[in-house]
Amino acid sequence: MSDSSEVTVIRRTPSIVRITVVTVIAALASVALNAMLVWIAKASDESIQHYAHFRLADYGTLTAVGVIGAGVAWYLATRYVASPRTTLFRVAVAVMLVLWLPDVWILVKHEPARAVLFLALMHVSVAIVTYNLLVIAAPAPTLGATGTPSTAPRSPRVASLDDGAMSMRVPRGLWVVLLIAVGVEFVSGILGMVYIPFNRHNGWFVHRGTSVYLVHAVLGGILGLVALAVVVHVLGRTSIHRLDRIGAVLGLCGSVVGAIGGVLSDFHPVRLVGMALMFAGVTVAFFGYLIPMFNDVSLVAPESVSTT
Repeated sequence: MSDSSEVTVIRRTPSIVRITVVTVIAALASVALNAMLVWIAKASDESIQHYAHFRLADYGTLTAVGVIGAGVAWYLATRYVASPRTTLFRVAVAVMLVLWLPDVWILVKHEPARAVLFLALMHVSVAIVTYNLLVIAAPAPTLGATGTPSTAPRSPRVASLDDGAMSMRVPRGLWVVLLIAVGVEFVSGILGMVYIPFNRHNGWFVHRGTSVYLVHAVLGGILGLVALAVVVHVLGRTSIHRLDRIGAVLGLCGSVVGAIGGVLSDFHPVRLVGMALMFAGVTVAFFGYLIPMFNDVSLVAPESVSTT
């Protein structure tokens, strides 16, 4: 009698179509819930009836951008991370805390406290609705097995599931420098919101807050070039660790989104959309460059595995 038998491990991941549909549903549900919160806020206090941040175009755009980012994060997590639900939960909490920073700032600037409170609640509602819809309607991958486990040694393909230790890693210092640079870019963007008039005329140049504007623009351009160079280096080598690949690609995507937002912000009719894209871009880049720092994250196989 042979001691070996066949074991087939099947990886089931939600399709990109399923995640896209759930993301769209989450965006619509989040916008609807936020609209209800805005209605409650206005009904409870007549002084904020015409509060600028309660316009549908404003919070609807920001909500859509945030939910799309969550959908992309869930797609990557379900395919490359061993504990996608935990990872998405941590990302959702971190992003929500980051989104509270502008709320705290406008509160310090003496914006109506009740209105700011509802803005914070809107961020929480988006996080809760999006997280639960993604993990329930597009559930994380599961491993199903058929056959009886064998006592034979693991096959080369199974061993490759743990190939993170054998892969080359991008120097950790590079990711630290990129994280610091993205953080400085974010701070300069916040300062730009304070010193550069929102209602300024269309154009590439500003007459107030010029130094902050130049620092933000120049640093963004340098970050974009460095992000492109990192991607070219990482994708050009087959032995680079998968986490480094994900981080490099997300960093470049964030830089591109931020650059598009920067261009749009120079034109008043789409300035708010541009600012939202810049904020989304710097957030994606930051968490992209943070991913390679998690050396202890276990990766999962992208396809079925069969051992004999």
